[in-house]
Amino acid sequence: MDIYNEIARLNPRQKEAVLHTEGPLLILAGAGSGKTRVITMRTAYLLHSGAPASSVLAVTFTNKAAREMKGRVSAMLKGPKNKGPVISTFHSTCLNILRKEIERLGYRKDFTIYDTSDQLSLLRGLLNDVKFYDKSFKVENVLERISRSKNDMPSPKNSVRSKEDDIDIFAGALYPKYLEALKTLNALDFDDLLLLALKLFREHPDVLDKYRDRFRYIMVDEYQDTNRVQYDFIRLLAGERKNLCVVGDDDQSIYGWRGANLGNILDFEKDFPGTAVVRLEQNYRSFGNILLAANGVIRNNRKRMGKALWTEKENGPEVKVFKAADSEAEAKWVADRIMQLKYEKKLSYEDFAVIYRANLFSRQFEEALRRERLPYSVVGGTSYFEHREIKDLASYLKIIANPLDDHSLLRITNTPKRGLGPSAIIRLSDFARDNSLSLLEALDRAGEITGLGEKAAGSAQRFAALIGKYGELFAGNKGMGGILKDLTEEINYRDHICALYKTPGAAMKRLENIEGFVESLSYYEKDNESPSLHGFLETLALTDMEKEKEEKNGGGITLISFHSSKGLEFPVVFIVGVEEDILPHKKSVYQDGGLEEERRLFYVGITRAMKELHITYCGRRLKYKKDEPCNPSRFLEEIPEEVIKRIEGIEATSPDEEEEAAREFFSNIKKIIGA
Repeated sequence: MDIYNEIARLNPRQKEAVLHTEGPLLILAGAGSGKTRVITMRTAYLLHSGAPASSVLAVTFTNKAAREMKGRVSAMLKGPKNKGPVISTFHSTCLNILRKEIERLGYRKDFTIYDTSDQLSLLRGLLNDVKFYDKSFKVENVLERISRSKNDMPSPKNSVRSKEDDIDIFAGALYPKYLEALKTLNALDFDDLLLLALKLFREHPDVLDKYRDRFRYIMVDEYQDTNRVQYDFIRLLAGERKNLCVVGDDDQSIYGWRGANLGNILDFEKDFPGTAVVRLEQNYRSFGNILLAANGVIRNNRKRMGKALWTEKENGPEVKVFKAADSEAEAKWVADRIMQLKYEKKLSYEDFAVIYRANLFSRQFEEALRRERLPYSVVGGTSYFEHREIKDLASYLKIIANPLDDHSLLRITNTPKRGLGPSAIIRLSDFARDNSLSLLEALDRAGEITGLGEKAAGSAQRFAALIGKYGELFAGNKGMGGILKDLTEEINYRDHICALYKTPGAAMKRLENIEGFVESLSYYEKDNESPSLHGFLETLALTDMEKEKEEKNGGGITLISFHSSKGLEFPVVFIVGVEEDILPHKKSVYQDGGLEEERRLFYVGITRAMKELHITYCGRRLKYKKDEPCNPSRFLEEIPEEVIKRIEGIEATSPDEEEEAAREFFSNIKKIIGA
C-alpha cells in the first residue's frame, strides 16, 4: 500500500492532521468524521517517516478499538505483528509498566487484578469485620465513592471530597482498610492500574525517564473521556518533548458521572502552549437533516470549542418527532414503524436501534417487539464473566498465579465440597492471621492447627497440594487449556455443577460455559507469542471491564442506552422518552454542568443515525406507580423546525394521513405473515 496515495485521498483537514507529527496537536474529531482512519494513517505515516515502531504509543479506551487500529496499521505497513507500534488501552499500558516495575512500590510482580465482583466481595468482608449489618446500605454505593475518590487522587486519610451523606463518611473510613487489604492480597483493582503507574512515575524519576526515552510519539484517542489520573499520567510521559497528539470531541463528553474531565480537552491549548488545532467537521455517516438537528441542539452548550458538522450527502428525510398518548402507545408505534420500514425499504432488523436514557426503559419496547414477533437484543445483559462457573474457575487460576490471593482462595476452598465448612475456614483464617501467613500456607500447615479435625486438616493439606501441583504445571506456559481441563476433571467440577442445576437445560448451559472457558484459554495460548497464566488473567479482567460497552445478546433490533451507543452507528435510529425529567434527567438541572452533559448525551444519540431519525415522547407516563402528565424535552425546541416532521399519536382528533396509511400497511403485513 502506497502511504502517500492513501494520504492524497484524505480531505484537507484530515491530511493536515496526518502530516503534523512534531509538537502538541489537538484533533477535534466530530461524529462520523473519519477519526479512526486519520489516527491510523497518522501512525502509519510516523513509521513510514522513520520513527521506530517501539517509540510510538497510541492509547485508546477499549481493547476493541485497539485491536481494530492494530489491524489497520498492520495492513497499511504489511509488516510482522511484533514490529508494530504499541497500541493499547490506558489500563493495558499501565499494566505492562507495572508488571516490570511494581516491586519498587512494595508489591510482587505476580499480582492479580480484581474485577468489580471481587471488589464487592472484599468490601462485604470488611463490612463484616467492622460488624456493620445495615441491609439498606448498598456496598455498590460504597465502592462507587471509593473509586471516584481514588480517581480524584486524595490521600487515604482524606479520601472523600465532601461529607455529603452517610455513604461518603463510611467510604472515607473504609478506604484505607480497603487499600491495606488489597496490598496484603497482592492484588490491584482497575483504578490501581492507573494510580500506581502514576505513583511510580512520580516517585521514581529514573523509571519515568526510561519510558519517556522510549515513547517519543504519543497519541491519545477519546481524550474528552480522560480523568485526572489519566491526564497526569500522559502529561508526565510527554515530558519536555511534548510530541503529544490527542483526538477527541468535546461535544461527545458524556462520562462526567464516572470521573471524565471535560476540562482536559477544553484546556489542552493552555496546558500545551503552541498546540496546533485541527477540526474534522465533514461527516461521512449521516444525511444532512440529521446533522442540522445535531448542530441545532449542541450549539446551545457554552462549554465547547465550537464546530459544525456538514456532509456532501443529500438532506434525506425529515426528522420524525412522534407524540404518543403513553409509554405503551410509544412502544407500539416504534414496533409498527420498524415493521413498515423493514418491508418498504428492504432493511434488515440489525439496521434498527432504539436508544433510551437508561436500561430500565427497555421493558415496554421488549414487550412490544415480542408481541410483533420481532427479533431484538439488549446491550448490557448479564456478562459471561459473571456466571458462577466462570468466577469459580477464574478463582482457581488466580490463586495458582498468585499464592497470596486469599480472597480468591476463600471462594473455592469448599467448591466443590471437600469438608472445609465455615468453622474450618475460620480456624484456618485465624491461624493464618496469627502466624502472618497467607491462607494457602495455612492450608498446607493445617495439621498444626488446634481444634481442626483430622479429616478437615487432611482435606486442607490435599487442597494446598493440588494448588501447588497445578502451579508447577501452569508455570511451563504450554498446553494451558488442557491443564485447566484436567483440573476441572480432578476436582469433579462438572458433577458439582450438575448437582447445583437440577434441570438438564440449565446444567447443559453451564457445562457449555465451562467448555468455552477452557477453549478461550487454549485460544489465548495459540494467539500469543509469549503466553502465560498471568497474561490470560489480565486479558480476562480487561475484557470484562468493558463488557457493558461491547456486549450484545444476539442479532436483531438493538435496544441500547445513550452511553452504550457511543461509537456505534445504525441506518435507522429511534430515540425514545425524550421528556423533561428523563432527558434532561431531573437531577442534572441542579448539578454544575449537568444540563450541558445531558444535551451532549442527546447529541450523541442523534449522531448515531445514518439515514433516518425518529424521536418520541409521551403525553403521560407511569412514574412510581402513578400515571403522570409529561412535557416534551426542552432539547426538542432546539432542533430547527425546518428539519422536523411532527406526528401526533392515535389520540389526536385529526390523524395524519401518512399515519393512517401506515397503520393500514402494517395491518396488511400482519395478515400476510400470519402475526
